[in-house]
Amino acid sequence: MPNFALNSRSVFVSAVSAVALLVACSSDQPGPAPGAAGSGTAGAGTAGKGSAGTTGLAGGGSSAGGASSAGAGNVGGSAAGAAAGGTPGGTAGSAGAGIAGAAGAAGAAGGGSAGAPAGGAASACPADATFCSGFEVTTLPTGAVYKANAAPGEWTRDFEVDSTLFRGGKSSLRVKSGSEAGVSGAYRMLAVPAPSGPYWVRFYIQQTEIDLGGLEHNVFAGAAASDEPNSSLIEFAEDVGLAFNTSDAVRWPTGYGRTMSGGTMPFSLPKGMWHCIEIAFDPAGRQQQLFVNGTQQIDAKDYPANAGAGFKNFKFGFNQLHGPARKIWYDDVAVAPTRIKCL
Repeated sequence: MPNFALNSRSVFVSAVSAVALLVACSSDQPGPAPGAAGSGTAGAGTAGKGSAGTTGLAGGGSSAGGASSAGAGNVGGSAAGAAAGGTPGGTAGSAGAGIAGAAGAAGAAGGGSAGAPAGGAASACPADATFCSGFEVTTLPTGAVYKANAAPGEWTRDFEVDSTLFRGGKSSLRVKSGSEAGVSGAYRMLAVPAPSGPYWVRFYIQQTEIDLGGLEHNVFAGAAASDEPNSSLIEFAEDVGLAFNTSDAVRWPTGYGRTMSGGTMPFSLPKGMWHCIEIAFDPAGRQQQLFVNGTQQIDAKDYPANAGAGFKNFKFGFNQLHGPARKIWYDDVAVAPTRIKCL
């Protein structure tokens, strides 16, 4: 999805193993489909015998099974060049673009961003994830719970799987605007299971009508005590910029929010772009961390004052406390005990 992200036997075996590992840890089809085979003429081959986790380099000429464009692979090297008669190219550590497609890359011929490389790098869907979805099917994501704050109803009252705007794959999740007919009310959020202790979430978010942040208090996501609409929540919110908000106790990025002089300096993100949000929730340890597009923006220690344990859910969507009404898109949402990282 566009953003704004083995040395034994043969390279071919390692590449196939990497693909199998990604498939084994996926949930609700979160990763995009494997890249299609390139149509270049057999030649020098794509990347050779690289180690996992490095960036792919294009071979002197692509061959059947490899991409005709430069690779962005992060898993192994492509053996397709050699299979078609070419000599495996690339230096140690390079990776084949065709295999990158099978490892969660987006686009034809295996191009696009990498999916689930080994060695602690980003993962589309970690093996230990309690929830993971790329919203590639039109049903309620596996593990998600929908509860309205008005009369109960179908989750499609407040959400839709949208194939017109997505970070990768073929679709994303759109939170319907409060101005659309049939929405359940101000609270439009899904609750998904989280690990029992500290945990990480990673998701991509986009608005097209207004920037993210800079407005009065509204809620996008948070660590929740339960899946009920009115449960306690350590919020990832907007309140004079993006911030953590818990019972109106707010923590902003350093230098932002309400300034000592009485003015405001909102931390906001531009509309019309996907932004990667990573949050480390530790309610019992009272430390919440926010990373935006890979850079840490908040490290809130001794926060909140009285959270305690038992925050067993993660919620995302929109709770419109002040407005204005707007559409919000989510993609590649994952929850796991350890950091997942941006794709």
